[in-house]
Amino acid sequence: MLDVSVVIPVYKGRPFIEETVLSVLSQRDVAFDLSIALQGPEDGTRELLAEIAKTDSRLKIFNAPTGAAKENWQYVSQQATGKYIKLIPQDDVLLPGTLKRQFDLLEENPQAVLTASLRQVIDDKNTILKKSWGLMGITKPMSGTAVMRHVIGLGMNALGEPGGVMMRRDAFEQGGGWDFSNPYVVDLASYLHVLAQGDFVPDNQIGVKFRVSSGQWTAELQDVQSQHVISMNKAMHRDYPTIVTNAVLWRGNVMSQVMQLARLMVYKVKGMK
Repeated sequence: MLDVSVVIPVYKGRPFIEETVLSVLSQRDVAFDLSIALQGPEDGTRELLAEIAKTDSRLKIFNAPTGAAKENWQYVSQQATGKYIKLIPQDDVLLPGTLKRQFDLLEENPQAVLTASLRQVIDDKNTILKKSWGLMGITKPMSGTAVMRHVIGLGMNALGEPGGVMMRRDAFEQGGGWDFSNPYVVDLASYLHVLAQGDFVPDNQIGVKFRVSSGQWTAELQDVQSQHVISMNKAMHRDYPTIVTNAVLWRGNVMSQVMQLARLMVYKVKGMK
């Protein structure tokens, strides 16, 4: 069995996919493969990846089923065969040594089912927006249930985007894979299902460059995301009532609305729509 399977769902990924793929293939001292599933119209991504695959057999290219992100995320993740799985968005950049470091963290903590790193936030011009971000209040090993309570009560995704996260594949699959019940928080909801099965160990180094676009900062989008967070919280309370208690649910819903208001104030100050 491979140590790690890295998977990338791609939709019209030509602008950044080469940088993303090479950041994975340049990882050292851990046995891994990289599966990419292509979806949507041809934009030159397939030809570019085919050229890279000629020189590195670890890169495997698949055609994703017709549909949206849900179908692609689930399909490409089903191609994973490693002990651990990491999904990377098509425009993020994995920093050197991340795969090996996260693999070692999980191997050294056999009860752990998930690790998450700090991340650097960049824009589409590679300008650094935040030098280091994430892991608010979860910078030491904790039980998965404690992390679930903390993250839900925080009202935001302290674990971060998928590129900074590595999970035990068996726990990920037993948790049901990617939970698209509330699409704007698919990553966090899926992590919580995994953490219900075991412990958490943090990766306190910056593991990935997370790229954002201007569209991700709109007030309208953040309003929808807040609604999805509240819906996710209710689902977690239903599925794990002894972990996500009434008190945790109440705090999480309140904090979600507080965070939305805080973001709206930022938009007004910066003149964003």
